[in-house]
Amino acid sequence: MSVNPPCSVINAQTPLAGTAPVSDSWLILLHQGAWGARPVDNLVSHELKTWAQDHGAQVLLTRTPQHAAPYPSSTFWFSGGGGNLLHGTLDPNGLPDLQVAQSSEPLLLICTNGKRDQCCATFGRSLITQCQKLLSAKLFGHILECSHLGGHRFAPTAIWVPENLVLGRLDPPAVLDLLEKGEIDSRFIRGSTHLSPAQQVVQVSLRPLRPDFQSCTPRGKDFEIEAQIGDVTESFLVAAHHTTQVETCGSEAKESTEYRIIDRS
Repeated sequence: MSVNPPCSVINAQTPLAGTAPVSDSWLILLHQGAWGARPVDNLVSHELKTWAQDHGAQVLLTRTPQHAAPYPSSTFWFSGGGGNLLHGTLDPNGLPDLQVAQSSEPLLLICTNGKRDQCCATFGRSLITQCQKLLSAKLFGHILECSHLGGHRFAPTAIWVPENLVLGRLDPPAVLDLLEKGEIDSRFIRGSTHLSPAQQVVQVSLRPLRPDFQSCTPRGKDFEIEAQIGDVTESFLVAAHHTTQVETCGSEAKESTEYRIIDRS
């Protein structure tokens, strides 16, 4: 009986750029126990989900890697995309209080949500194990496991907060560079979550430059994007290309969209 390869192996040549989930902010909640396939749906209170929605945030669950000292059970982080990661504990009502939260150092959240897709457990946990051997204890302390980020076909996937930069196909040297220098090669970048997929493609193409996006205007099936790069404003035409992909292990291929720059002026 034939066994299908993992979805991350099937998609090894699929472009990463333009595949990050879109969200202005992230509410990150510590949950040390088992998650299941849909932990945000099943383990997060209605009140917390409402709070996150009111603050334009998606919710992630997180936990410390095996053998690492856990945080208090009510710990949260809030990454609003403004360059500041806030860290605190939930108030007596079980909600974040950003007014008393403290600034936190950056974190790398690596998806290990294996109940959602086996690639995240296999490749995410393997990456964490390799990093534990490679990194100093101080650097390794910046790594947490996290729940489903989307795009398990790009495992190991992760999000770097507070930059809210989503990454894929990570390896230990890339993690070392990121934690030591705050730098990451563009070949590992899926995009920043505050940007649309078309803008993410432009963002990745310009890395390490960091453009200031001025507009993103639909033109039929394409997108005309203006970005200021230093003192210069440039225009990009990004095309949406429809394709088929196996997005989850064991599933059939289904329609998907990739974004490509077709003109720059």
